[in-house]
Amino acid sequence: MRHTTEYSDTLTREQRQRAMELMASQFCELLGRSPRENLYWQESVTDLMDLSHEVYLSERLVDSHGRPYGFRRIVELACQVLHVVTPCNPYSMAFNARNRKGVRQTSFFSRYCWLMFKSHTPNPLRQMVKRMNEE
Repeated sequence: MRHTTEYSDTLTREQRQRAMELMASQFCELLGRSPRENLYWQESVTDLMDLSHEVYLSERLVDSHGRPYGFRRIVELACQVLHVVTPCNPYSMAFNARNRKGVRQTSFFSRYCWLMFKSHTPNPLRQMVKRMNEE
């Protein structure tokens, strides 16, 4: 049996830090969009909760008084902009996402890093969101 290592664990500390900053920045930009733009999240809700939690921990989203957004507020905003039903317990989903293990259940951050460094994708989140046309 082979031991699996998350791709992000193979990166240097500087590469992980750069990826985390870029991921948070891209997600903050995405959350600034309007629900009327018809952007839809194409990955799992668990991935969205994992991403939301990472951005929450980064404290990059702040209100008009300079206070960091709470996790619940980030989740509500993400779900609104990306047309996802807000989970009843996003904290539990984020916790479960953190404890994923195995080849088929790598962390969202590790997959983001893989797209960024191996596939040379400048904005990996763009691949995870689709604009639906209004008919």
